[in-house]
Amino acid sequence: MKILLMLFSGFLGLLGGCSLSDSSKADNRDYAVETCYPAPNEIQIAEQRARDYWQKNGSRVGPEPHYLVVAASSMLAAELNAEFSIKLDHSETSAAYFTQGISSSSKQGVQGYVIIDTETGRAVSPQGYIIIDTPPRGQIVRVAQYTARYIGSGG
Repeated sequence: MKILLMLFSGFLGLLGGCSLSDSSKADNRDYAVETCYPAPNEIQIAEQRARDYWQKNGSRVGPEPHYLVVAASSMLAAELNAEFSIKLDHSETSAAYFTQGISSSSKQGVQGYVIIDTETGRAVSPQGYIIIDTPPRGQIVRVAQYTARYIGSGG
């Protein structure tokens, strides 16, 4: 009887472990490569996208974390300062930058994101973050000091 109980307990443990491998598991790498400052109208658009997303998905994804990472602005790599390349070299999440052949004179764009508080529907700050390697939509990630759900451009 003890063997049967041990086997059943082991099976339940394996089953519980499998359920933890969904998109809500946090990726603890810091996705913020650089800071940026989107224009006020870009922040307002991102806030509206976040509110729309939260209204549609908030009950499904749950209240934690209560921050969302939302696309706010685009800029050319050439618009960024020389220190950006140094930060890329030290970033945990910038492999796409190098594989896409983006250089300091590139016409290719990079995306700026803002952090939105789901309780207020507002950006936590006028400061945004440049993210190069984007996580899967819905993934919980770390961006600077925030743990947030990445939603891209919302929707």
